[in-house]
Amino acid sequence: MYAGQSALSPEPDTIYYLTNETIGICTARDLQTGERFPVYDVSKAGGRDAYDVFLSGARGLIRIDNPAAQNDDELIIFRDSFGSSISPLFIEAFRSVTLVDVRYVEPSALSEYIDFDDKDVLFLFSALLLGNSFSLK
Repeated sequence: MYAGQSALSPEPDTIYYLTNETIGICTARDLQTGERFPVYDVSKAGGRDAYDVFLSGARGLIRIDNPAAQNDDELIIFRDSFGSSISPLFIEAFRSVTLVDVRYVEPSALSEYIDFDDKDVLFLFSALLLGNSFSLK
C-alpha cells in the first residue's frame, strides 16, 4: 500500500501466505454485515492494498469457521490489520476463530456479536498500534 502512495517508485513488497487443506475449506464471515468471503482472496492482490488478500481487508469483526474441527474450542483474537495474515494459521486447532479489530468496532458493542464464555482469547497487536493508545479505545 505504501509503495502505491509514495511519490517515489519503490519496489512493492512480495506477499506470501501459507495455506493447507483445512484453511481451504474454511469460510470467513463479517459478523456485522453477514458477508461471506474466502480466507485468502488472491484476486485482491492487484488492488490498491494487496494486503486485502488476507480476509478481504479491514473489518471490525470476522469469524472463520472450521467445518473439519476435531473439537469445539473457539479462539477470539483482538488484533490489528497484521493479525489478518497470521490468524488463519490458528484455525486448524479451533472450531472457530473470531477476529476483533477495535479500530473498527466499539468495544461496548462486542457482546452483541461475541459470547466470551469458555473461549480462548489472544491479544495480538503490532508495536505501532500499541504505541497509539487512542486506537485501542
